[in-house]
Parts: sequence; structure tokens; C-alpha cells
Amino acid sequence: MRREAGFTLLEMLVALVVLGLLLAGLAQASHFGIATYRRTTATIAATSDRLATFRALRRLIAQARPGQPPGTPHTLALVTTLPRAAALSNRLVFAEIGVTRSGDLVLAWRPAPTGPPLDPQAARAGAAHVEILARHIAAIELRYWWAARPGAPPAWHEAGPAGALPRLIRLRILPAAGQRPWPDLIAAPWRAPFAAGG
Repeated sequence: MRREAGFTLLEMLVALVVLGLLLAGLAQASHFGIATYRRTTATIAATSDRLATFRALRRLIAQARPGQPPGTPHTLALVTTLPRAAALSNRLVFAEIGVTRSGDLVLAWRPAPTGPPLDPQAARAGAAHVEILARHIAAIELRYWWAARPGAPPAWHEAGPAGALPRLIRLRILPAAGQRPWPDLIAAPWRAPFAAGG
């Protein structure tokens, strides 16, 4: 008996099963590759956002001027300058950095009066411009390094000096549960003759 040329049904079924296994493996590999790409780009974007936030905070602290109310452990209040990109006639502002109830790290600022400060000033009433710097934040902790009286060595305090600038400001950003931790930011305000404790 002579066999017809071609494949038997069993050979076709085996070929289809092998092809199905290859396609399933290819689909899994594609899914894994796409998921890895998405996670990597999200991590890079989050790191980039954190670096931008740190640069903005460091610049605001470095450009601080005397005249702010005393610093508190959970809100940073500064008289500082905004970047030229803000396109304001007077870039000197009262800036407050804090965390909202919804877990956003925000920068709220209002134009500051012109002229030298006469005493520590609380932020004036009026509409503030609010910028969200980061999301999913539980709280911030602030410490201020300055000498409490002339001749005393500087130390970390929970409150900043009223009207004068501390030598250093340490900002610890505490993320919401399940979020990556933030490193501490330690920055020095503008030094001139305005720093508390020399």
C-alpha cells in the first residue's frame, strides 16, 4: 500500500501544539518586556521629579533673605526670590512649604513688600499662588541649625530664628505608606550678615 504525499492528522496536531507553545512563550516574553519597560520609565520619571523638587527647594532656601517668621517643625516659611522664569516685576516673595491634607507637598507664595524688613513678618493675607511639588507625602520635618545666643555653639533646633536666617535648614520629607523614602535635604540659606549666630 502506497502512502499519499503530505502530513498525517497526528503530525499536523503535533505541529499545531508546538506552534501554540511557541506563540504562548512569545506572548509572555512580550508582556514581560513591556511591563519592565513601563516600570523602568516610571522609576526614571519619579527620580527625575524628585531631583527637580530637590533643586527647587534647595534654590528657594539658598535665596532666602531675612524677614521671615520663626521656622516651625512642619512648615517652612521664607522670604526668598523666585527664578527669572516667574516673570514678575518683583521676584521677592513670601514662600511657605508644607503638606496639604490630601498629601501634596506644596509651595505657596505671595509677593513680598519691597524694601528692607523691619521685623519678622508673617505672610500677608491675600491669594497665594500654589504649586504642587510632590504627591503622596505624609509630612515634612524641619530642623534649623543656628546659635541661640551670641557666642554659643550652633545646634539643631525645632524652631528657626525669627527674622534672621539659620546657618542650615534640614528638610526631611516623609512619604505616604508604600512610597519610596526621600533622602534628607540640607541646605544653607544666603549667608551675608543676616545669619543667626554668626
